[in-house]
Amino acid sequence: MKFRDMIALAALAAVMAAALPAMAQQKAEVTLKAVTNNPKNSGHYRGLEIYKQLVEERTKGRVRVQLYSDAVLGDEEQMAEGMQMGTVDVMMAAAAKYANFVPEMDLYSPPYTFKSWEHFHAVLNSEVDAVLAKKVKEKRGDLYLGLFTDGARNVFTNKPVKTLDDLKGYKLRTMTGPNELAAWKAFGTNPTPLAYTELYSALQVGVVDGAENTMTSLLGMKFWESCKYVLRTEHNYLALPFFMSAKAVAKVPADLRETVIQAGKDTAKQQVAMAIRLDKENEEVLKKNGVQIFEMSRADKEKAVALMQPVLEANAKRIGMERELGIIRELGKKF
Repeated sequence: MKFRDMIALAALAAVMAAALPAMAQQKAEVTLKAVTNNPKNSGHYRGLEIYKQLVEERTKGRVRVQLYSDAVLGDEEQMAEGMQMGTVDVMMAAAAKYANFVPEMDLYSPPYTFKSWEHFHAVLNSEVDAVLAKKVKEKRGDLYLGLFTDGARNVFTNKPVKTLDDLKGYKLRTMTGPNELAAWKAFGTNPTPLAYTELYSALQVGVVDGAENTMTSLLGMKFWESCKYVLRTEHNYLALPFFMSAKAVAKVPADLRETVIQAGKDTAKQQVAMAIRLDKENEEVLKKNGVQIFEMSRADKEKAVALMQPVLEANAKRIGMERELGIIRELGKKF
């Protein structure tokens, strides 16, 4: 063996020897399952990637995070049930979906709850969010870590819709919650509840004429293949509560629990900023794919907001959150 080869081998051995303690440190003591019903190119999944990175870095690999996408562990209700059974550790869900288990979370569901991203952040940093965290803990034992988002929701259709009146009679896919049905009836549409996983095929065969979601979802789920038109309603600055189950907390080594929980809270903050940026970028991609975006007039926006006020009030009364709705409205006056 040549002298230079011996030197190279010695250097490699030294590097490996130095790496052994670090490699031992990387042995996982527990693995958390973090899930979403959305695809890997969604803001939901990218948020879980942030969580995985933060947890594994901060625990030096003692806690690992395994990611699941595309509803492989069920829809949002099934994932929430999985948190109680111990088959799901970390997840986010539409507020309306999680409200099936903690009704108070429906406070964030109705259209025009938030006026802007600034309003969204103000509510998130207010006592309203603290009340929701308490309700979640009391009723389910889950830890509410903060909010994810996927952007602002707009209406997308298979024919041009340029005004609020144009929406009348449209078969629009909605979620199954009472707020969604009441809201879209107030707008004059024919709301048609469907599971999110069924929407692509429903649009293809004409079961519905359109739906409402973010630019990121419109692109990522390929809804734009059937719906080439968007009315920028910005009716919902999407709130996706982010949770960790009590069972998951219990199986994390005691000395790492606060670290893992804080990683979740930090993830929520980072994910919102990332998702807002991603939604704007995806809008440009949609335009390049031939999607036309129509701006909602100021008069239509004011009319839509007015139509939603009774829906917001009825919802808050139903779930016993009238005081909190008042706080949200008061905060909104600043924006």
